[in-house]
Amino acid sequence: MSTNQWVEQFRALHARARKGQLPEVEKRRYLAEKERFARALTAAQGQSLPPGMSARRNFRVAQGLQVDLNLALGQTRAMTLDISVGGFSVMLHTPPPDSEEPGFSLRLPGNAEPLVGRARVGSVQRKLGTHRVSFIFQALPEKDAERLEMTLFDLALERIK
Repeated sequence: MSTNQWVEQFRALHARARKGQLPEVEKRRYLAEKERFARALTAAQGQSLPPGMSARRNFRVAQGLQVDLNLALGQTRAMTLDISVGGFSVMLHTPPPDSEEPGFSLRLPGNAEPLVGRARVGSVQRKLGTHRVSFIFQALPEKDAERLEMTLFDLALERIK
């Protein structure tokens, strides 16, 4: 089977999963295929995963999504640069201290309820006059992690024609 055929089959399987139309046998196959797709994306992004780590929870999608951050310096609205089930990155003029754990509200595509929670600073990289700040989700409920994962697969599949 060619790569294009596999992607089309996965796209159809994903669409059925999104609608809740998969019987138990196909759910297991879907999880395995999601992992396979995520591993391909992770490899294409030049990332390596430690043995036993799930690629579905680590691949990133470069996507601008609105996020409101409740920082000690005040509320800040930003756009994500990239996002994964583990966290997101944004550009900020003034980075928060490494110890800060701001609240956030992340808008997902469509009319979906935003993800709301807390994040901690993962890293700060100084860029020309600004900072790229990566945040790591703190105790994101499993239901929200699954909803975000589904959205990330949607976004990744939209980019593959």
